This record gives sequence, structure tokens and C-alpha cells, in this order.
Amino acid sequence: MIKSIFFSIFHPDKGPQVVHQVPDGAITPSSAPHDPPPLIDFDQVSSHIIPKQELCDRLVTICTNKYRILGYPVCIDDRRYTRNEFIFNFAILLDESDEFSTYKSVVRKLAKLFKALEEQSGFLSTEETRAGVYALIEQVLEDLNNYSECLIPINESNTISIKLFPTYAPPPAVKPWFVPVSTVQLDLIMDVTWDLTMQKIVPYIDGINSVRRISELADADPNLTKKAISHLLYYGCLTLVDVFLFHAIYAVTADISTLLRDRQMQDECINYIKRTDSAVIKFPDVFTLFCSLSQGLSLKKWCMEHHRMLRDIDVRRFITFGVIKGIIYRVQKYPVAQQNRVPTKLQALVKGDRCFDEICTELQVSEMDVIKMLEGSDATIIHR
Repeated sequence: MIKSIFFSIFHPDKGPQVVHQVPDGAITPSSAPHDPPPLIDFDQVSSHIIPKQELCDRLVTICTNKYRILGYPVCIDDRRYTRNEFIFNFAILLDESDEFSTYKSVVRKLAKLFKALEEQSGFLSTEETRAGVYALIEQVLEDLNNYSECLIPINESNTISIKLFPTYAPPPAVKPWFVPVSTVQLDLIMDVTWDLTMQKIVPYIDGINSVRRISELADADPNLTKKAISHLLYYGCLTLVDVFLFHAIYAVTADISTLLRDRQMQDECINYIKRTDSAVIKFPDVFTLFCSLSQGLSLKKWCMEHHRMLRDIDVRRFITFGVIKGIIYRVQKYPVAQQNRVPTKLQALVKGDRCFDEICTELQVSEMDVIKMLEGSDATIIHR
């Protein structure tokens, strides 16, 4: 949230000055006797807010007193000014801990818009028109804080149009053996303007096909397929899980207690894993099943041991739900063998840093085929 927006200039006699600030007293002391002190000491940072020409026309960030100032100082050279130049800055004040990348465009747009207005009509250097700046930045602050966008007319031909877009963390790396699982109905939000590769791969994203398999089924370039899936991951439309295999091993994480406390997650789990809408599944049974997953126990053996409790449960969806929610994890297997005792195509893959899923996907063979290739090599398989 924006704490303050202020407009400052370089006065030819007084130096850096705050002309307008919203709210009043946020940057420099106000005239009201009982107002709280300013959030920052403007005099301490004024040389960075109104800097020398070398730092103008670029983004400037200053942290002081647990706040972050984001500005874009502008210098206009012209003989009509007292010192043949006019320096101004529209800056915003945020909490230092706030994510600020989305606000960079705000100060850039304000700087470029008002630079154009100043060059056209002296909008900022003329007292009469400069008086209207306060109302403009006040409206910008209120609209961005309340609606994350603003559309404010300045005159007949100029408008302040700004929209804040949320920023997301970079998506995880997309590997060929990962399986994308959609979190939204992609077919309902997709239209003809989407990327062609995206349109080709979406029908094959079913929570079963791996990234490589999707690429093959859609007849799409593998790298473009990974890039398209990465975009969907970035916007939260997908999540990635491991290939579902009955010889895989799963174990619970420390977050299993979350499922026990969260009633909404319990209901979500039951609705997701049941085979039919009419099936009746009790949560204590579901929790017992999750807790019974452990190191050394393959999914196939687990299913045989609990076949009665699994009668109305879709095992694949059961495992997928647990992995997505972080209450269980896949125990990966990594083969380690002497290079000179395995086939040439396996030598670079059995150093202990490649899991079976990756090896099988790269060689296009099953796990049993890889194990047969390792026979007689005294290979060690590490579970982790």
C-alpha cells in the first residue's frame, strides 16, 4: 500500500523543495499544530530525490526510517528556466518490506507524462497549473490503494492511466518427467488469441500425461511445450507432480497435521478422491490411509494392504491431492553404478544425481528396463 505520494522540484534559490504531498505532513512538517511528525526526514534524502543531472531520467530507490522511496527524477534543459534547467520528481513512499516492483511503472508513467506536459505548456513550472497537481496525486493515491488502478483526466488531451499488476514468484523449472495438473478449467478460459502451442497442449493436460508425453501427443516442440507450461504455472493455472506409478514410494510430511485441523481441506479431499458422487467416505479412514504411507512401502503393496478401505477411493487422485497439498511426498530413487560396468547410454545417468523418472523419460524405457540394464554392475539405489 502506498503511504504517500509527493511532488518535489529544485527551487533556484532554496534547493530541493516538496511542493505537494499526500497526505499533508507525510514528508515535510505541516502547518497544523497537532499533526504527527513526518514519516521520513526529507532533508536527509533530498539530494537523492532531486539529484544531479547524471542520476535523472532513471529509477531511484532510497530506504530510510523503515520506508522505501521510489522516484524517477526528470531534468529538462531549456533556456526559459532560471538555471537553464528544471528538475522535478514524483515519488511514492512504501513500507520498506513491501513488494515494490509493481510500483516502478507508476513513477515512470508519472514522470514521462508530466515531462511531456511541462515541455508542451510549462504545466509544472507555472504556478497556476501547478496548483492542480495536489488534487491529481491525491486521486492517484486513493484509486491505486483502493482499486489498484486509476483513470484521471488532466485536460482535454491528457489522462493519467495506471494499473497495478500483481507480481508472482518465478515458477519452478519444468522437467520432461513432471506431470502438470490443472487447478482451473483451462478449456473455459482459453480463446483463439492464446499462443498456438498453448492451444495444442491444453487438451492433453489431464493430470496423467508427463510434459514429454504432452509434447508428443500434441506434436509440439518440447522446449515450447515447457515454456507454455511454465507460463501456466506462473499464473497459478497448474501445479506439478511426479508421474503416478504403483511401484513408487510415498511418505507423509510434517504438514499432515494441517489436514487434521483444517475442516475445509478435509471436505475438499473427500470430494476430490471419491470414485462416485454417491460414495460415502469417512475422514478418519482417509487420515489413517495417509499416515500409513511410509518409506520402504511401495504403492502397490500399500494398496493390497488397504484394499477394503480403498474401495470407494480413486488412488491416483488420493496421491495427487496429498502431493499438491504437501502432506505427502514422493520418495525418489537414484541409481549409482560404476561407469565401466553399465551400457554407454547409462553412464552419464547413474552418478547418483538423476532419479529413475528422469532416466526413464530420457531413454524412453520403463523402470524395469533400467534395472535390467544395471544387472551385474553392483549398482546401489539410494532412496531420498
